Amino acid sequence: MRHSPHHHNCPPGPPDGLEPEFEGVDPLSADVFRAFKRSMILNRHLMMSRFAPEDTHPAQAGCLLVLSQADGISQSVLADILHVSRPTVTTMLQRMEAAGTVERRTDESDQRVTRLFITTAGRELAARMRDVHAEIINDTFGCLSEDDRRELLRLLDSLNERAAAKLREAVEAE
Repeated sequence: MRHSPHHHNCPPGPPDGLEPEFEGVDPLSADVFRAFKRSMILNRHLMMSRFAPEDTHPAQAGCLLVLSQADGISQSVLADILHVSRPTVTTMLQRMEAAGTVERRTDESDQRVTRLFITTAGRELAARMRDVHAEIINDTFGCLSEDDRRELLRLLDSLNERAAAKLREAVEAE
């Protein structure tokens, strides 16, 4: 029998018995998928709740963390690093620029390229975001035993390799 604990103050999943069934998928694989999906959702909500006092979205925090390590990269490179579309990065950067955490400048040697620079306020916010990320990692993954963390890493690496291979196949088929 499937266990789907619903705790107070957590975003609810579908009520018991209302999870979608996947034709042609064994029940255990479907349960693993649901648990993985719930983990992603819960961790995203945890990040959003921890970033709320800073009035920062997790995607913006990720952007600041990248820029704090790679000041001056192009918007297209940032989009690739964050695995989001270029229009998504443009929208996010407009908000961040208005908040004073990043500056966009046209590349002097290639006017078609926009370079991104983190401001002093952005560096300070990135440092706080690093601390929040560390807290979240310690509060979730850090509570697992070392053996469990190693096994989870092994399993996720295997899953990620499989997903990446399927994505490459899809791109090659286009």
